[in-house]
Amino acid sequence: MRIVHAAVAGLLALAAGPSVATYTTARAIRDSPRTTGALAPDSAGARATSDAGATGDARATQDARATQDARATRDALATRDAGAPATRGTGVRATRDAMAARSTGRLRGVLGTMRDLPEGFFSHARAPWRAPFRPRASACRALFDAAAGRPPRDGLGGAAAVTAATYDGPHLGELAGVGLAVYDGNEAAQHLDVLRAALIRCATADAGTPYDRLKASPVPLPGIGGPDAAARGLTGRAGGYPYRMHLVVARSGHTLITLVHAGLTPPDPARTAELARLLVREVGTLDG
Repeated sequence: MRIVHAAVAGLLALAAGPSVATYTTARAIRDSPRTTGALAPDSAGARATSDAGATGDARATQDARATQDARATRDALATRDAGAPATRGTGVRATRDAMAARSTGRLRGVLGTMRDLPEGFFSHARAPWRAPFRPRASACRALFDAAAGRPPRDGLGGAAAVTAATYDGPHLGELAGVGLAVYDGNEAAQHLDVLRAALIRCATADAGTPYDRLKASPVPLPGIGGPDAAARGLTGRAGGYPYRMHLVVARSGHTLITLVHAGLTPPDPARTAELARLLVREVGTLDG
């Protein structure tokens, strides 16, 4: 029977041409029980294999996504924990710097609008006081530096809350040099104690020559004293000319005050005391 079918297919191929023969042969092969039986299992296996592969790919993708999410969460927590202290530190520094800048602005406002200066003093503040010479003794240098706007640095915070100014007096070479510094906590009181001790130790301020030499002298300054103020007088020569100086250190709240009242003409102790009381009163508004 198969031989008959093959013979018929061959005759049809000769009669109808290549295309029909090809189709008929392909149809015969496709419909053959042996061929049909062979293709069915292969198709089912391929489909099963494809389904298994798809399931495996999906599971692998899900596992990879879970691993990636876990890693991202861990990295985020590590970044948060590592960055939190730095962020807090930056915030604290920024706050302290802002407060120090605000204090500096208020200090400048106090000195720039100084009212009720002793009669004859020019109320317009000019540049910070410049010492007539650089003392060799460290105690004298500390006092001169504080009056010139270079106070002790410990406790000043991030942005130094410091300012200084000079006011011209009515007599030849007379001036009042003022240095102000706002400190954290109890630092102002501690630095006042240091400068009070410097007043005692500064027995002679000199630059190593007889032309720049000032010696301590007792000067009564009415109303200046107690735990929050101290003063001392220096007399001698600066640049070869007679020179007299009153040095005052005081505290008002968190602010350290250093005052120099000096000139070729001996400064009046009563006016020095008036200047000191004025500064303490004006600076007292900063803590309000």
